[in-house]
Amino acid sequence: MYRIIISIWLLGFISLGIKAQEPVDFNTMNRETYRLYLSQDWDSVIILGKQALKQEMDFYYLRIRMGIAYYSKKNYRTAARHLSVALEQNQDDPVALEYLYLSRLYAGQFEQAGWTREEFKGELARKLPPLAPIFFENLTVEYLYNKGVDDDLFENPTEVYLLDSLGTQSTTRNFSNASLAFTNRISPGVRLSHAFTFLSKSNHYFSNDGSIAIYIPEQQVRQYQYYFSPEFTTRSGTVFRPMFHAIGVSFQVPYESGPGFQGGPSMIALGYAKQTDVVTGLGFSKGMGKVDLNLGAYYSNLNQAEQVQNRLGIRWFLLGNLNLYAGAYLNSQYEISPGRESVIRLIPELTFGFTIAEKVWIDMHGTTGEMTNYHENNGMLLYNSYFVAIDKKIKLSLSIPITEGKSMFYMGGIWTSNRSDFSASDPGTTDVSNSIYYNAISIYGGLSWKF
Repeated sequence: MYRIIISIWLLGFISLGIKAQEPVDFNTMNRETYRLYLSQDWDSVIILGKQALKQEMDFYYLRIRMGIAYYSKKNYRTAARHLSVALEQNQDDPVALEYLYLSRLYAGQFEQAGWTREEFKGELARKLPPLAPIFFENLTVEYLYNKGVDDDLFENPTEVYLLDSLGTQSTTRNFSNASLAFTNRISPGVRLSHAFTFLSKSNHYFSNDGSIAIYIPEQQVRQYQYYFSPEFTTRSGTVFRPMFHAIGVSFQVPYESGPGFQGGPSMIALGYAKQTDVVTGLGFSKGMGKVDLNLGAYYSNLNQAEQVQNRLGIRWFLLGNLNLYAGAYLNSQYEISPGRESVIRLIPELTFGFTIAEKVWIDMHGTTGEMTNYHENNGMLLYNSYFVAIDKKIKLSLSIPITEGKSMFYMGGIWTSNRSDFSASDPGTTDVSNSIYYNAISIYGGLSWKF
């Protein structure tokens, strides 16, 4: 406590002493910041540096001292800003280049770090040569299990469904989802992301086509997905992420296989119907100090519904590093399906994350709104259950590094509040409603390797 009080008193004395000199002498400022830099009094370097910049006193040594001071306090994003200015004033300086590279790296701005590494020369380039292209830069495997509606709800299906109404309705019983994702590093600022996913699902399913009403307690659905997204990052930190997601869906449906025996009821069998759905669009992000701006615009044709989805939001890294962040986003959906009434949905989202002793990362997400055929994470993750909408979603995940900078284990859970709606055979029917509300829980885990 005694040392803290003395430090605060000295900072105040230095600050008042310099303020009393009008104008501030360049040699005095240079000498004082250098002395404090040598003694590693980073707080004092930052305070005096800010005062010098306010008085329009800007020079290379001031910027690099401030950059190293912020770097030493793990405020990597602010450090990068000062080191970038230092390099503008003294191009190719190896000290500023190395600290800028490390600041970008620890701030999670890996592609910008790669651009900086391209500028290394001499001994620095021998120690850290430019990154070479690599086919497998990252490899991730993941498994998710979802438990949907409580089966007790369907002990008597005749009390659940509208037996006399023409149409279809289904609710999710459970599903399993396995995925494999990897990235290719092509060159500085250029990466390709791929993901292959297989989903196996079981539904409660009801259908009435006017001739027969049928209930299938375990309708089977299979879904195969491929996701592709090239990523282009400029030296200034602007990121463009075009994407394409193809989904092949196969699901059981009833059909009349022939007349009944001796004029009895028609024979009903189960066959598989197939459809191909797509999502495409463009994501954009821009780093602005401690804040990242995120934008996105996407088109999707999922479950015979065409719609445009947009995204606008920010993520704020409060400490200038990855140890604490918060984000707020507004997503919108505009349904443009021919023959259907246009619908606009607004879906706000909040996210928060922090680390415990830089060993365990905890991330939390909350989303609310009518999420029908909804997608997130630049179109990689889909919530496209037929006839089912998500009204609320809460996600919690934990990430634990296994080896330093090489591999990561993660696990988490997702709670959703779901609504199953009856879909009338006649699109003009608006007076038939049979919403079924239920909660669902998902658990997931995965491993990620960096090569």
